[in-house]
Amino acid sequence: MRFIALALCLAAGWLALCRGRAGATDFYELQIYTVDTAPQGHWMFELHANDVTSATGSAAKQNLPLYQIHNTLEFTYGLLPWLEVGQYLCTARLDHGVYEYAGARTKVHFGVPFTESWPVSFGANVEFQYMRRAAVDDPLTLEIMPIAQAHVAGFFIVGNFSFNKQFSGPGTHQGVNFEPAGEVSYRVNGWLEPALECYGAWGAIAHLPTLAEQQQFIVPSINLYLVPQLEFNFGYGVGLTSAWRGRFFKGTIGWLF
Repeated sequence: MRFIALALCLAAGWLALCRGRAGATDFYELQIYTVDTAPQGHWMFELHANDVTSATGSAAKQNLPLYQIHNTLEFTYGLLPWLEVGQYLCTARLDHGVYEYAGARTKVHFGVPFTESWPVSFGANVEFQYMRRAAVDDPLTLEIMPIAQAHVAGFFIVGNFSFNKQFSGPGTHQGVNFEPAGEVSYRVNGWLEPALECYGAWGAIAHLPTLAEQQQFIVPSINLYLVPQLEFNFGYGVGLTSAWRGRFFKGTIGWLF
């Protein structure tokens, strides 16, 4: 009963988050962060690829340019058993059809060791982005993302609660933006794990937009664990609000060295 109550509380909290000028989902890095980090002394290389296939809502047409493709290469190194640092190199095929360097990001990601034995474990990801103005409207942004995860009746549940502040671009004076994300997955066997991911962009906390103006995406996805070193995730995203009816494919492939 405690597990069921916890699952219901997490589900209710997520639905509440999804009901709050809207922010923009980050199509250079669509992934759910867990508390786990790269093993100490090991490198992890990942490629994040996202392809926007449709943008039918009024706001989506402005912020999800059709047929743009974003590819981001991520290098992560495990400094401690619970701490990793990473660097992102972002590229994009923009409106004129040529792949370009879009900018870079630096992250510090950690789990809180003493929460590993708790019913819910915690961690955080801190990320600073310095992108090209030709690629994004907010080139300089600091993101602080608390992470919570739990195993409930065979399901794995994780929530990412991202708070970010822009230091350049049109959103500089809007204050802190809130962009929650989450995932529920179930390991069918040793190598197959279907999942349901959610990504949202509330906008500035001080002036929350209506639900219809927000970005809310649901992403049925699949995780494969074919060999211990391989990370593979693939999903298809669907917009849920009247202003954000974009569609996209997302995928991540990584290798632990």
